Amino acid sequence: MKKTTAISKIKENSTGMAVLMAIVGLLCLGSVILGVGDSVYHSTFSEKKEEMAQLLGTGTVFAACAFITSYIFRGISRTGIPFSEEAVKGVKTIAGLLFAGAFLPNILLTVFSGKYATVSGSFIQISILIPAILIFCLAEFLGYGAMLQKESDETV
Repeated sequence: MKKTTAISKIKENSTGMAVLMAIVGLLCLGSVILGVGDSVYHSTFSEKKEEMAQLLGTGTVFAACAFITSYIFRGISRTGIPFSEEAVKGVKTIAGLLFAGAFLPNILLTVFSGKYATVSGSFIQISILIPAILIFCLAEFLGYGAMLQKESDETV
């Protein structure tokens, strides 16, 4: 495959992914807004503190991650280069948000309850912490790819 063909395919696919991830982000944000609005409207917020903390914590983190991913793909669709410092920073930001998201629902539940409380009996959600660590490792690989891309661009 020629380099120009590969770059045009990357640009085309990245545009579609940027749109898809923006839609996913809007859906996550919409579910948070609808869930909280429904709870406030039906006056069940005080009874469902654990569910609301989980919804607010993970929903907002996932929405933010989807919007950042959309931003990364928009950059790739403009340049055709997936290995850039901007993409590396975005992936590291996603890893950081997921890391914070492993603690956020429990922090919110503690705030809502006025006393120390946890969702599902654990202060750290391992199901979000492990992907955060894996995505941070992926960001390190992307950083190496960005360095090689920069060297290649400077050589030519």
